[in-house]
Amino acid sequence: MSDATVPDIYVMLCDWRGTCVWSSREDGPATPGAFVWSQFAADSQEDASHALGRVVALRERAELEVVHQQGDRFRTWLWPLDSPEAAVCALAKRIPKEIESLTARERECLGMVAQGMDTREVSESLDVSMSTVHTHMKRSREKLGLPNFESLISFAARYFYPANIPFGPA
Repeated sequence: MSDATVPDIYVMLCDWRGTCVWSSREDGPATPGAFVWSQFAADSQEDASHALGRVVALRERAELEVVHQQGDRFRTWLWPLDSPEAAVCALAKRIPKEIESLTARERECLGMVAQGMDTREVSESLDVSMSTVHTHMKRSREKLGLPNFESLISFAARYFYPANIPFGPA
C-alpha cells in the first residue's frame, strides 16, 4: 500500500486538554500522548494553548501561525469536534523558510495575487505604479527561487491566500 500523506501537511486530533490523541504523520509538529504545543517555541506555545482553549470552550474555529522549536513555521487551522476523545481537529501546513526573506510589501502583493487580482488591480489597491508591483513580484520570485511568474502565482495561492476569505463566490 502506498503512503497517502501529503508532504508538509499534518492532521492531528486532540482531546479537550490539548493532548494529541492521533497524528497523520510520525514526523509532525506533535506526537500522540503529548500536548500539541509541547514542541513549539515559547511564544507559539501560549498562542496555541489559547487558540485551542477557545476552540474547545467556545466551539469556534481558529487559525494561527506557530513556530516549532527547530524553527519550522506552520500555518494551523483548528476546528471543534463533537467527540470527548477528540475535541479538536488541527490541520498544520509547513511554511517554506524562504518566505521569511520577503518584505511586508512583497507579502502584501502576493496576498492580492493569491486572491486573483492582476497587477493593475494590485497597483491601484496599493496606490503605487505597475512598475513597482512588477518589481515586488520579480524580487519575490527571485527570493523564493521560482522559475517564472506562473510558479509565483501558484506559490501565492498556496501560502498567501487570506484565511478569513472563503474560496469562490460568497
